[in-house]
Amino acid sequence: MGIFKTYDIRGIYESEINTDTAYKVGRAFAQFLKGRTYMAGYDARLHSEEMYKAVIEGLMDEGCDVAGIGLCSTPLLHFSQIRGGYNGGIMVTASHNPPEYHGFKLYDAKGGSVSYAKGLNRVEELVKAGFGKPAGRRGNFKEINTINEYIDFIAQQAEDKNYKQKIVIDPSNGSSGKIYRLLSEKLKLNIHFINENPDGNFPNHSPNPLKEESRKQIAEAVIKLGTDFGAILDGDGDRVLFVDERGERIENYFVSALIAEQLLKNAPGSAIVYDLISSRVLKERIEENRGRPIVSKVGYTFIYDAMVAEQAVFGSETSGHVYFKVSESYYTESSAYAVVMLLNLLNKSGKKLSELIEPMKGRYYQSKEINIEVADKEKALKSVEEYFSGAEINKLDGIGVSFNNVWFNIRASNTEPVLRIR
Repeated sequence: MGIFKTYDIRGIYESEINTDTAYKVGRAFAQFLKGRTYMAGYDARLHSEEMYKAVIEGLMDEGCDVAGIGLCSTPLLHFSQIRGGYNGGIMVTASHNPPEYHGFKLYDAKGGSVSYAKGLNRVEELVKAGFGKPAGRRGNFKEINTINEYIDFIAQQAEDKNYKQKIVIDPSNGSSGKIYRLLSEKLKLNIHFINENPDGNFPNHSPNPLKEESRKQIAEAVIKLGTDFGAILDGDGDRVLFVDERGERIENYFVSALIAEQLLKNAPGSAIVYDLISSRVLKERIEENRGRPIVSKVGYTFIYDAMVAEQAVFGSETSGHVYFKVSESYYTESSAYAVVMLLNLLNKSGKKLSELIEPMKGRYYQSKEINIEVADKEKALKSVEEYFSGAEINKLDGIGVSFNNVWFNIRASNTEPVLRIR
C-alpha cells in the first residue's frame, strides 16, 4: 500500500515522503475534492512545518484559498475547519508513529476522514500520475488563529468555576501542550504538566500513549504528586489515555461509559457509538442509562460516519479516540472535552476515579490484544468461522464469535500479515 494507508498518509521522511510529496498531495486533494476553500495545520514533527508550506503551495496552485492555523492539534484543526465552513482540511501529522514518520490526515466538508475507501485511493492515483504546469487562477493564503475559539468551546463544557481536583497532563512533547495550558488558565485548573513543549524528537517517550513505557512517567508523577488522575496525549493530541489516582491505566471503554452516563442525563434515548472490540460493559452501561448503543467497525471513518447516521451524542474507540456532538450539523473529536467531562464527574460524585471504575472492571475479564502472523488472512478467518460454526457469528469487522460466557473478535490488520484477536 506504500505511504497511502487505510485512513491516512504516512511514511518515513526523505526515504518515503518529503516536501515534493506534500506539494503533490495538495494538488491531488484539491482535484479530488473540488472544493475552493481549505484549512491546514501541522504537528510538532521535525519536518512538518516545511511539509505544511509545501501542501499549501499545492492547494494554491490548484486555485484554492487556504487558511493556515500553524502548529496545532488534530482536534483543533478539525473543529476549526468545520466551524469555519471550509470545503476541506489537511492536518500534517503522523499521529502516534515514531519520530521519523511524517504524513497527512485529510478531511472533507462534513469533517469525515478521507480514507482509502472514500477517496484516498483516488488521491494516490492523482499523485502517481503527476501534474502539469498550474493553469488559471492561483489561490490565496491567510494565516489565522482559532485556538481561543476552541478553548472557549471546551470551557463551555465545564460545570464548575472552582475545580478542586489536581491532575497531570502529558502532551508527549507533541502539538497539544498549548491547548491544555490555555484551558488550564481559562478554567483555573490545578494541572501539573510534563513534556509540555513541542519537540519532534519526542525525547522523553514514544508519542504513542498505548505503549506501556510511554505511561511510566505520568504514572510516577500522579503517585508522587497525589493527583486525582492523569491524561497522556499522543503526538497530535487526538488520542488520550487516562490513569487513575493510583497511576493505573484505565481502558477507554470504561472512561467512555462514565462520559456516556453524563451525556445521557441531558439527552436520554440518544445514540452512543463504540467500536466492536470494546468491553460489553460499555454497551450495558449505555442501556442502563437509557441510551441506544450502536456498535461500529474499528476506525475513525466508521465511528464518525455511524455518529452522523445515528445523530449520536458521543463516540468512542478502544484506542483512545473520543468524539462529541457539537451541533445538529457537525461532530468533533476532542481529548480536552473528555478531560473536562471527567472533572465534572469527579466534582459531582465526590469519589475517586478508581472507585467509579472498579465496579465495571469486575463484571468481565478482558484479555489484551493478541496478534498472530499469518500468510493468508482470509483463509485463516474462514477456518475460524468454520471451526466455531456452532457459535453466534458476527461479520461486522472480521469474525466475531460469541458463546454465553465467552466471546472474541478476530480481524485482519489493514497493513500487516497479522490477525488481531480481542
